[in-house]
Amino acid sequence: MRMDHIGIAVESLSDSIPRFARLVGCAQDEARITEVPEEDVRIAELTLRNVELELLEPLSEDSPVGAFLKKRGEGLHHLCYEVEDIHATWENLKAAGFQLLSSEVKTVRGYSYFFVHPRSAGGILTEFKQKRTE
Repeated sequence: MRMDHIGIAVESLSDSIPRFARLVGCAQDEARITEVPEEDVRIAELTLRNVELELLEPLSEDSPVGAFLKKRGEGLHHLCYEVEDIHATWENLKAAGFQLLSSEVKTVRGYSYFFVHPRSAGGILTEFKQKRTE
């Protein structure tokens, strides 16, 4: 298992990309922007040495990130860990009593993932993901 990325909820990618690029010392033109309709979000990925910052802009106010911003404002949204076997991780955490936020592992954009509820993870929304190998 390794830390994959830190998710940060933002109101606007166009405002946030330059700010975070300056903050962490990377080129803002290297940000990879992707829309993820399945999660109702647009993301910008800024690569640091061995972890990524994932800036999350909601596509609608009703999205999970939109609701987060209404309640808490901009800031840390989640931590993500990459695992070798997403299904084994899912089963182990479920058996250990962690509250999982979906009834199954989801697959999108070349990887599989799921989230653990903050109440089960020390107050931090936690994502686990595995890159697809097929």
